[in-house]
Amino acid sequence: MSTYTIAVHAEFLLSSFTRSLRARNLSERTVDTYTESLRQFADFLVRQGMPTQLENVSREHVESFIEDLLGKWKPATTNNRYRGLQTYFGWLVEEGEIKVSPMARMKPPRIPESPPDILDPDDLRKLLKACEGQGFDERRDMAIIRILLDTGLRRSEMAAITMSDVDLDQQTLRVIGKGGRVRGVPYGRKAARDLDRYLRVRQQKPHGASPKLWIGKSGPTTPSGIYQVVRDRAIQAGVGHVYPPLLRHTFAHMWLSSEGAEGDLMRLAGWHLGED
Repeated sequence: MSTYTIAVHAEFLLSSFTRSLRARNLSERTVDTYTESLRQFADFLVRQGMPTQLENVSREHVESFIEDLLGKWKPATTNNRYRGLQTYFGWLVEEGEIKVSPMARMKPPRIPESPPDILDPDDLRKLLKACEGQGFDERRDMAIIRILLDTGLRRSEMAAITMSDVDLDQQTLRVIGKGGRVRGVPYGRKAARDLDRYLRVRQQKPHGASPKLWIGKSGPTTPSGIYQVVRDRAIQAGVGHVYPPLLRHTFAHMWLSSEGAEGDLMRLAGWHLGED
């Protein structure tokens, strides 16, 4: 086994590890989270004066790192860092870089059960009212927020929708989710009405020929642009900080409150075990 320190070795193997994660079709967000976990762990070992050679890293050192994280971050964040390290050490074993993972018998930190935040009905009405109007921005933003509320899509999924993914008559969207999984997602009548209104003004804009559904002044709307639409309309409505995951959780809450089946919710929202 090489005597590279874990910090150097992590950088040396990072490209290989990253390629292995992408070969498993994991999202870029997951890849970034896992690689950031390695860097944080390496920095922790150096700060604490703990062994930095991979073969000398033990369960005790990993547990100290996890304990340190729990004192600074939420359990869910710490759990993500734990999974990143666990995946990395497991990969090192598979690749023959180490014989046994120091996390072989460890258990992840417990995440307390707590209901996610949702948007209350009064704030929801204010948010929609802030989008009223006949201008391009108003019609686009209304359609975006209606679709998010009706489908629970992630902002990355929203930004990736193309014109050919839209079926106005059947009121469905073709969505490519995490891991490249494709699913059909229905939306309601009001969303269909607002989407139709947006499409009528969209064709008159400079980027109206773009294959992407959502456009702005500079071209197709990015995931960051979707976030900004929701954030800015919430500020305008005076309802505080609202972001796409909050609308996703609100969608799930409304679905279950209407006695929708949990299995159908998981399928429609593209949820899989261990994901948001």
